[in-house]
Amino acid sequence: MTSSQFTKTDAVTVRRKPDRASYERADAYAILDEALIAHVGISVDGQPFVIPMVFGRDGDRLILHGSVATRLMRSLDAGTPVCVTVTLLDALVVSRSQFHTSMNYRSVVVVGVARRIKDLAEAKRANPPMPNCVRRPSSSCRSTFRQ
Repeated sequence: MTSSQFTKTDAVTVRRKPDRASYERADAYAILDEALIAHVGISVDGQPFVIPMVFGRDGDRLILHGSVATRLMRSLDAGTPVCVTVTLLDALVVSRSQFHTSMNYRSVVVVGVARRIKDLAEAKRANPPMPNCVRRPSSSCRSTFRQ
């Protein structure tokens, strides 16, 4: 049986204002299911790279969509450790003082090692949902996705 919470490791434990953190699967899934872009971080020869990518979720798996010819995907295929961050911006907090200006956001940070889906049938099933229209958001486009 799967726990309702993710395991807290040193890499993902929130230290500043830990009362704002949640390790509940339902909370993480809600953020992952609403977001459209993941920022995928790797290090190649000591040089860090963070690339925005389309992604999807299949249970506990994140599915990253990209060309296998890119440095990022080749590195992931070789077993390079990865950090994937997904963020939803809820509000901008504007103040007269720059010190008090901030953002309200929810995010998920996932660390681990990726594996490429090589089976064509599995890859087709796991393909992230893509918007069926490309234009400024409107009520007819915001939540319309093809599977």
